[in-house]
Amino acid sequence: MDRDEFTRCVTDALDEITQDFPGALENLAVCIEERCGNIPKKSVKLQRGETLMGLYQGVPRTARSFNEIWIMPDKITLFIQPILAEAKFVGRPAPDIIREVVWHEVGHLLGLDETRARAAERRRRT
Repeated sequence: MDRDEFTRCVTDALDEITQDFPGALENLAVCIEERCGNIPKKSVKLQRGETLMGLYQGVPRTARSFNEIWIMPDKITLFIQPILAEAKFVGRPAPDIIREVVWHEVGHLLGLDETRARAAERRRRT
């Protein structure tokens, strides 16, 4: 899968989310990088054997006060190579994994912690 196709899959997933949650993605930047690069693993609390496929950076919607009108955009970064490697490893189509990672990171934006975001992923798969 090339970068353009990957980007289209991300756009499709974001479009799906905006249909289900209108306005949820306001003030959000979505970036696509090849790899996670220099992100310290301690800062993202990865467990042994886990791979960073996406990263949410910002203040979750549930942690904001009503007077936080002018805040910097939240940021979701998706990492192409780890996502494609995961798709190959689990034998599932890459667009499905991309969609799951996008939903997972948006879950963090909406206030879900890691445990709740993973539970939501499991519910969406069934």
